[in-house]
Amino acid sequence: MGALLWLVGTAAATSLKDLCPNARFEPTLEDINDEALKYPYDNIRDPLALRRATEGRRGLEIGGPTPLARELYGLLKSCDNLATFEDHFHGRPELVNNSAFAPDGRTVGRTLIGDAANLTNHVARHAYEFLFASHVLEHTRDPLGALLSWDAALAPGGTLFLVLPWKADTFDHARAPNTLDQLAQKHVRGRTSEDALMVDFEQTVRSVDVARDWGFPPGSGAAELRARTLASEQGMQMLHWHVFDFHLLKELYECLNYDVVAMDLLQPFHQLIVGTKRVS
Repeated sequence: MGALLWLVGTAAATSLKDLCPNARFEPTLEDINDEALKYPYDNIRDPLALRRATEGRRGLEIGGPTPLARELYGLLKSCDNLATFEDHFHGRPELVNNSAFAPDGRTVGRTLIGDAANLTNHVARHAYEFLFASHVLEHTRDPLGALLSWDAALAPGGTLFLVLPWKADTFDHARAPNTLDQLAQKHVRGRTSEDALMVDFEQTVRSVDVARDWGFPPGSGAAELRARTLASEQGMQMLHWHVFDFHLLKELYECLNYDVVAMDLLQPFHQLIVGTKRVS
């Protein structure tokens, strides 16, 4: 029933305040004045804060297994993994629902097969105390809807740990970051029309620098990217539908009612943000 009420609430939303779990959320135009977020570093600045937000918690990783998460697996009490398709390149050669999730040879949880954009279809509300997703959110057509679903799966006081590509050093370098208003509009319109989630598709495939995408041979361009995307559901999930910066990420966490624990830019192109879900 809880998941149903959440869907009804988001479908009826007409403003950002209607969508955001944080009833006091106010959008801001202020820049994040943090020099450390302008250039990538080797390590996070406050590892103890990350440890406190991780250790002993029941966790879920979406996608992966992720090399960045190796230390997290050891800190967590348990860690399930949810994915949609096999991925040999990233070390996920087989996918069997409810099989053991053993990213480093040691079982830390179970494997779930499901749609990450609709997590509440697969797990109970407040089922986890830690949720980790590395280079996943940009692959969803409705990232705000996905985040609202992920938030519903997290218990109060839980940790949301996201890693997203830093556009300056990827094939997204020529694209403008999205705004929260854009994500909100797409989320609301997408509830009633699947076409709304494709409205910026052509602009996206034309603005991606395919020459910097390892998945395409030299000489490829928008036509090849368009064809791969539309060919299958896996192709749809491979596209970077949206571009994020730290301003957008911080606004998303405030909208969701999280206290930011850490924000860092790590080598070579990883934007990292960690936050804890406010209890009230």
